[in-house]
Amino acid sequence: MSGKAIFPDSGGPVSGGSRARTLRQDEEELTQTLFSLFEKHLIGTRANSAKTVTVAMGAIRGFAKYVGVPPWEWNEQDFSEFMANKVTVDGIGLGRQSTYITYLRAFQNYLLDSRGLSNEIHRRFDVQPQRFINNENAIPVRRKRHERKKQITPLSGEQCNGLIVQFDHEINLSGQAGKKSFNPMRRDKAIVMIMLLTGIRVDELVKLRINDFMPDARHPNFGNFSTVRILCGKGRKSRVVRFYNPIIKDLMNWYLDDVRPGFLRENTSDPQRLFLSERGTPLCTEQVRRMLAHIASQAAIPFKVTPHLLRHTYGTQMAKIIGAEALQRQLGHENLTTTLGTYYHQDPEHVGNEIELGITNFTKGMDAMTQGLLDEIED
Repeated sequence: MSGKAIFPDSGGPVSGGSRARTLRQDEEELTQTLFSLFEKHLIGTRANSAKTVTVAMGAIRGFAKYVGVPPWEWNEQDFSEFMANKVTVDGIGLGRQSTYITYLRAFQNYLLDSRGLSNEIHRRFDVQPQRFINNENAIPVRRKRHERKKQITPLSGEQCNGLIVQFDHEINLSGQAGKKSFNPMRRDKAIVMIMLLTGIRVDELVKLRINDFMPDARHPNFGNFSTVRILCGKGRKSRVVRFYNPIIKDLMNWYLDDVRPGFLRENTSDPQRLFLSERGTPLCTEQVRRMLAHIASQAAIPFKVTPHLLRHTYGTQMAKIIGAEALQRQLGHENLTTTLGTYYHQDPEHVGNEIELGITNFTKGMDAMTQGLLDEIED
């Protein structure tokens, strides 16, 4: 039976790989079925956005068009040829290269992990899908990308202290002058402390609810706030984050009793939401970003401070205290390499003393926060 192009409506040449051929009808039909199933997997199982799904399927279909053989025949040579062609002919940069690797690897893993699909392919074509992207042929792009990444410098203990001192200064000035910013500044102080105590993402923070916090009978000194369940993390996966400093008890009791009631309104749609705007509506991430940039600037920190930088600060210090695997669970990373490679910033001049340094810096920052909070409570 004569075949037809795998993507006859996409325009341009059918393929360009050295093994390219015209697919038989049964091969193309199963290929399209696999793509359809993977697209549903991205939407239903992985909860990716429509934009992400479009990019992912575009990368996969583009690779399939170039290679010109069905997915169960894809191999490492096909991948190497494709990437070389995209770089030399199309001139794609590292970002696009990484996009292809990310989504082609995801499709590869989906195919290899789906025993039913693998068995069906073997039954119909007497072939088993194989791995065409591995750690070796993906390393060059990953290495170049990391070399070009902007170096992230976490906050030191003194800089964490500086943020809290600046908050206390502005809170005192606002209170004495009777300004409307008094309560919002107290809320924002609690926000920054929560971020430093948990390493939480900013989009997770704004969705926190009071009933996400839970006690642990084994740790009564944390009160009702030993752990917090993060329900809206990256990829919509839930995780439980454990607090490691009992200051969270005083912080939360102070915030819930003295600060948060000032933000509740009759029209508040979710009275369980932890952080609210002055109008009683859910806080948005941009408000947090602007607030943090302002307070850091006032505290004379010589670089831009973002919520993600606070996450790096938490990760860097806590990795040295609780270990990499525990930190991986706290931060909600799928892969340990992400935790170690991205969020654990070692100082090469102090490798031998890294544990002592981490405990010292983190303790200084937390002690400073504790003192600032308790001073305000006592006042």
